[in-house]
Amino acid sequence: MHDALVGLLDKADAAVAHSAGVLDSEIVESLARRAGDTRARLSYPDSIVVAALAGGTGSGKSSLLNAVAGEDVALTAAIRPMTSTPLALVPEGAESVLTGYLDDLGIPDRILHHGPQWLCLIDLPDNDSVEVSHRHTVDALLPRVDVVAWVTDPEKYRDASLHHGYLEPLARYQDQFLFVLNQIDRLDQGDVDVVAGDLRQALAQDGISTPEIVLIAADPVAGPPVGIEDFVDSLDAALDRRRVVERKALADLAGVASEMIRSSSDARAVDFEGTWVAQVSSAVALAREGKAAGGAHDLAEYVSRLAIEMGGETESRLLDLAVATHNTFLRCVESDVPAPQRRSWLRLGRRGEAEPLDVEYLTSAVDTEIGDPIRELLVQRGRAHAAITDLALALEGIEGKAG
Repeated sequence: MHDALVGLLDKADAAVAHSAGVLDSEIVESLARRAGDTRARLSYPDSIVVAALAGGTGSGKSSLLNAVAGEDVALTAAIRPMTSTPLALVPEGAESVLTGYLDDLGIPDRILHHGPQWLCLIDLPDNDSVEVSHRHTVDALLPRVDVVAWVTDPEKYRDASLHHGYLEPLARYQDQFLFVLNQIDRLDQGDVDVVAGDLRQALAQDGISTPEIVLIAADPVAGPPVGIEDFVDSLDAALDRRRVVERKALADLAGVASEMIRSSSDARAVDFEGTWVAQVSSAVALAREGKAAGGAHDLAEYVSRLAIEMGGETESRLLDLAVATHNTFLRCVESDVPAPQRRSWLRLGRRGEAEPLDVEYLTSAVDTEIGDPIRELLVQRGRAHAAITDLALALEGIEGKAG
């Protein structure tokens, strides 16, 4: 699926490029984000798992990072906040293949480790930090890693900022989640199971049905760290989870593409040319009767109706054209009236004894000045629909093989 997704991203880029300015900007930006997140995930080898440590202040994320590294690579403290910028623990020998990925994520601080060569571990800023920028960093990185290890402790495992601010809204990503209950050395053995059970119940309320919970003491008061091997083993199993991530990325792209298909009716299916010819003929006929204002109004109304039918950014741009259509039509009519008679004709709303309007000239002028910009926009809309359809068909093909 990895190679198929890589090829799919070119189609997603094409759909974004053709849809910009004609479909709803929010949905186009959504596809661009999904494609960007997926590209970031696929920019490093299948053999490497990128896991992020997320959690509140004092939960022990940095202590866990140090325990995995086997040395003090991250500062630890209970002050708020301590982890101010993301720090990546990179396997020695893999720094070159991860450089572009980490650059793209905006993680300049990296430390090499001699542990598992398949593991890149990122220590994120505290998710309950009083620094708004820290929370934005966490939110931006979450969709772009393989696994998120949520680190908590016996005091904060039911913290509202964790459950309501992150876990509940992000429950759809639960296949990527690992939960770490740290500082178990502060509990009696019997209480460890009670707290773990209560955490499991809280996660169920968040919509996370079968959470994996690892019990550790990353920096115990006495003795060596506890449960670190279990934590690393859980991440090792994440090599299989990455397939889940890829399937989730595929589903996300398919969801956005389906929404875009629904909102991008093919402009080529609209009988613009036939209707436009009839509308222009009617407007010109009114102008010949001295009712140019009525013709201008009718033509502008038609463009407005077409705008509503198209929707999205196409609607906004067509409505702008509709506003200009009225004055443009009158200007085209005025240019067809001989100068000596123009003032009286415009004042009286009729041509009097003047020669009839040049229908061929007026029709051509209106078609060029009003019709051509509409055609150009509808062609762009048609290309967007074609690109999105191409993406959707490719997604269906990959989903069929994955299924």
